[in-house]
Amino acid sequence: MATRATATLGSSAPLPGLFVDPLVAERTIFNEDRTHRFTLFRHWGDVDDFAVGISMNPSGASEDMGDRTVDGMCERARKHWGVGAYYQLNVMSIRATDSSDLAKASTLWLPENDEWIRRLAPKARLVVASWGNPGHESGRGAVVESILREVCDPARVFCFGKNKTGAPVHPLYQRFDAPLMPFFETP
Repeated sequence: MATRATATLGSSAPLPGLFVDPLVAERTIFNEDRTHRFTLFRHWGDVDDFAVGISMNPSGASEDMGDRTVDGMCERARKHWGVGAYYQLNVMSIRATDSSDLAKASTLWLPENDEWIRRLAPKARLVVASWGNPGHESGRGAVVESILREVCDPARVFCFGKNKTGAPVHPLYQRFDAPLMPFFETP
């Protein structure tokens, strides 16, 4: 993954090259025109022992290209969380690198996005909520939090910390060895 990609709001992800890992290609899911990404998959060990990160919206990462957020989360998953694979999910499914562009989008997420969260989060060894203030302010953070409460053991849902708004902080500016804390308040 030497190349780091970006995405203009709602642009189609390029099709992967000829030498993309077949398992990555199979488990990375876009909508038909590749303007919305539902899952992004990476692996380096046991593919059934994985972490899930749920950030704000997909940037340019695809089957054979990374971006700073995904690459950083994969490094954490591999070196600090001890899992063999990683899925990047998001509260919004539309591709855009610049979050300020999201206000211009007519459709920020497709229903399949929530379906993939429901399908993958309960199977993960750990889920890391990290959608930041924009994900929170859009209302999508609350929707995804509700889904996680419904489908996951709360003891397996973490974050790097919370902003003043209560939103889980985005991983981009967190240390790679930043400890995780429980996302859900304990009674």
